[in-house]
Amino acid sequence: MDYFSQYKFYGDYCLRKVFAKDVRLALLEYKNYIVVPIPISDKRYEERGFNQVTGILEAASVDYQPILKKHHAQKQSEKSRKDRLRTIQSFYIEEKNLVPEKIILVDDIYTTGATIQLAKALLMKNGAKTIKTFSIPR
Repeated sequence: MDYFSQYKFYGDYCLRKVFAKDVRLALLEYKNYIVVPIPISDKRYEERGFNQVTGILEAASVDYQPILKKHHAQKQSEKSRKDRLRTIQSFYIEEKNLVPEKIILVDDIYTTGATIQLAKALLMKNGAKTIKTFSIPR
């Protein structure tokens, strides 16, 4: 987890390559699924300079569709478990984006599952039929 913290929280973007091979191999199992990364808000992107999930997917040469968008909200890492579980919907889908029926939803870290559940609920409401989830470290 130290490498991932260095990558995500300290901006060591080169470390995305450490995870690339394993992520690529793991996602090969989902050939009939569209990879959808969990997004970060525009403000968080400006602060960090990159999206930690798409950075790894790109290093792994994994095609993805950025269907989800995110409103700015408090960082999950700054919330207690109780607060994470009470998080309100901060994701949205732009009208131009079509939601595929089979999705593999990729997040960086799984803790309470609140982020994944919010994204999954929105995607299901908008046409997804089957959603698998994948997190890099847990």
